[in-house]
Amino acid sequence: MNVDGLQDLISCASIKIYEYGIDKRTEMKCTDRVFPFYVMSYLSEGSAVLRIDGQEYRLEPRSVVIIPANVRHNHYKVTDEQSVFLWWHFDYKVYDTVDMLKLFRLPIVHNIKDSRRFESLFNNRNNAMGEQNSVKNSFHRLACILEVLGNLLEEIGENGDESRFADVPNAFKEMLETIVSGDVNQLTLSFFAEKYNMHPTYISNRFSEYFGIPPIKLYRKIQMERAGKLLESGEKTVGEVAEMFGFSDVSVFSRLFKSVKGVSPSNLSKRDVTQSGVMFKNL
Repeated sequence: MNVDGLQDLISCASIKIYEYGIDKRTEMKCTDRVFPFYVMSYLSEGSAVLRIDGQEYRLEPRSVVIIPANVRHNHYKVTDEQSVFLWWHFDYKVYDTVDMLKLFRLPIVHNIKDSRRFESLFNNRNNAMGEQNSVKNSFHRLACILEVLGNLLEEIGENGDESRFADVPNAFKEMLETIVSGDVNQLTLSFFAEKYNMHPTYISNRFSEYFGIPPIKLYRKIQMERAGKLLESGEKTVGEVAEMFGFSDVSVFSRLFKSVKGVSPSNLSKRDVTQSGVMFKNL
């Protein structure tokens, strides 16, 4: 995956924070935990143990734990001294679907080299999360969150080092880039099969294995997300948007849109509503 392709994916990705905090524990016994999101836990002081898939990790100060979603694990202490954990639960996905971190080869446990910088960034993030809601503070919170994540990826491997990337064949990374970029209209499995000389079923199965969703389903989801933004902007009618995305039959587009977005496109189209005489200004 080249740098431009990765930047395109990052520009379409969003990060979501579910919980965060700083815990001081003299006792801890969390067994058989499974979360539907990533867990990041940094040990600032003390010690702890992590067990995943029968493997045990002895954690010391400066250890950061990165546990993917839906992975069963045990996290506990075996001593009575105080341990301090900086932690957060989050997702980082492209169009709320593809896990961006699957593109990187992230270790379960990593020892942070520059602990002072990492803890400073984490504390800045915590302070930002507690700020009052405003446009300025929303940007500040997002910047702090991405800075922590960027610092972590930088710690794991040098910038531009391909060894950081997960073991996903380049062909499938390129497919993902093509789908997200929107450069090719009306993508099909046959298009990818011909380009990469692979069977369509093989492509669909392997893509799902790597990214958690079949390629055409992801393509349709992204199409409908983009269509929804156009409709909400009021720039085009439902028919015009359907045509833009290669649908000659508006009813087919409408059914697909509703199945993906849960709402009819006509309910989002400001232009259709205005033209129908339902929307009035200066009342």
